[in-house]
Amino acid sequence: MLKIVKPLGLSSILERCSIFSNLFLLLSCSKQDSIGLGQDASLSSAITDTVTVQTSTLLLDSLPSAGKGVMLVGRMEDPELGDIRAASYFQVTPTEITASSLPDDARFDSVRLKLNYSGYYYGDTSVTQEIDVRQLKARIALPSSPGVPEPEEEDVFSGSATFYNRSKVPYEEMSMGAVRFKPRPGSKDSLMIRLSNSEGSKLFSLVKSASSVITSPEEFLDYFKGIALIPGHSAGNAVIGYKDTAEVKLYYSYTGSDGLLKRAELKFGLYNNSYQFNNIEADRASTNLRSISLANNLTEAGQTSERTYIQGGIGLVTKIEMPYLSYLSQRDKTAINKAELIIGVPPGFDKPFTPPAKLILFVANKNNRPASILTDSKTQLSQLTLNRKDEVTGVSYYTFPLTDYVTHSGTTYQNTSLLLSLPVADLETSVNRAVLGSARNPQASIKLRITYTNLNL
Repeated sequence: MLKIVKPLGLSSILERCSIFSNLFLLLSCSKQDSIGLGQDASLSSAITDTVTVQTSTLLLDSLPSAGKGVMLVGRMEDPELGDIRAASYFQVTPTEITASSLPDDARFDSVRLKLNYSGYYYGDTSVTQEIDVRQLKARIALPSSPGVPEPEEEDVFSGSATFYNRSKVPYEEMSMGAVRFKPRPGSKDSLMIRLSNSEGSKLFSLVKSASSVITSPEEFLDYFKGIALIPGHSAGNAVIGYKDTAEVKLYYSYTGSDGLLKRAELKFGLYNNSYQFNNIEADRASTNLRSISLANNLTEAGQTSERTYIQGGIGLVTKIEMPYLSYLSQRDKTAINKAELIIGVPPGFDKPFTPPAKLILFVANKNNRPASILTDSKTQLSQLTLNRKDEVTGVSYYTFPLTDYVTHSGTTYQNTSLLLSLPVADLETSVNRAVLGSARNPQASIKLRITYTNLNL
């Protein structure tokens, strides 16, 4: 599409035909990216949205998930992205517990795990959820570092050793306890899960005997290595967030000095939240993304019904490439006035999951590693905002100024691509998702609109 802004006479155009012929060749590499000069005989400034854009869905290698302040647990069926399952791992240790904490006649009653809602949820909370509590077989230990990564392998998530969305620790086959419930994530209520009396009685005996297992955190973690919260196999259709303030509570009773029965509790609190992490998995066998994996981490939009995807926790992002952009930016007779990236949300894909209000763009290197977050130097914007749905087409869309990126595509941003993603905090601590269009989606396209001026006319 070409918009004529300032006309010139026919004779002027003919005299400068050789200049425009070179520009035409650069902007006409394929049917999709050609910028037609049309039959009109006058040109000066123009707008085009037919620059070649290639779109695909990319699965990021790993996302840090430890010490984020939220424990994600649950499962949900997403017709576009499959069966999503979130589990959380953590350690507990005694909280100010000594043998003197107990009266001589103290008797063990029960043990429960207390979880406090964080307020986050994604999915249908009207469906009954199930959480299964398992004891870990091994202590949670930081993975060994493979050494200093090569520069091209570094990304915005690189740093000290930590746990990731694909990290796991083996746990016992036998459940310590389970609960079926209707979640109330917006409330200030707590979720209480009754645990095995057998395990609770053992812990209580250690306290009463003044065992060093209770007074030494290291000894305790060797004895009780940690907990995994696992979603039920079939129940539930939501992922729920809980604060990283989990507590195991031992309840006991004793006879008070007044001769009446008294009840009290001992607490084992979450230990070292940098060792609390979330594992998030997806079974995509029945979806358009069935072939995507860590070994085959890129799926072109043409293989997914011209839709692309974003999802937090799992690490799905939409990759955007503009392979011929540097040719335009390097033309000394062409000035880029403005460039805007437009991303459409296909009609009907804003329910039941509302598209995220904000997205960001990573600048990725040739290995698809997100190297930085793109900020437009002229506007200082670093987020894309969801615009209101068009009432006629039913399409919502995101926009972002790409003038700086386009202008420097042949220098600073040479050999890079863009990754459309949730903001980093949401990418690491949620399973929020978005279904987007593609460069060839006739209803919800992803396109680059450029306003440019031809110089030396």
